[in-house]
Amino acid sequence: QLKGKKPLFVQLVLDNIWSLYEAVMKRDKEKIEKIVTSLGLKIGARESRHADPKVHLNAICSQWLPISDAVLSMVCNKIPSPLDITAERVEKLMCVGARTFDSLPPETQELKS
Repeated sequence: QLKGKKPLFVQLVLDNIWSLYEAVMKRDKEKIEKIVTSLGLKIGARESRHADPKVHLNAICSQWLPISDAVLSMVCNKIPSPLDITAERVEKLMCVGARTFDSLPPETQELKS
């Protein structure tokens, strides 16, 4: 990483979140409108006029990147199908700590095959 150069994650994700946060907290209507328009969001007038800027920020963020949808989508894309994982991996996933696979109920052990 070059001196003074930001990592890609910071440039593409964190800078945008920080820019949105600053605009909402400073109540910069022009910048907020530009961000909302570029993201294709529809923010209700009630949230926009609310006295607490956190309500406005929450309304934008929940439409822009709903965390539950984003996490579920990422899990579905990155985690392999249970049908494709090896028997050894099944044991590792099902046995936490000192618990062995043999100590699991027979119904659970059948999931391995």
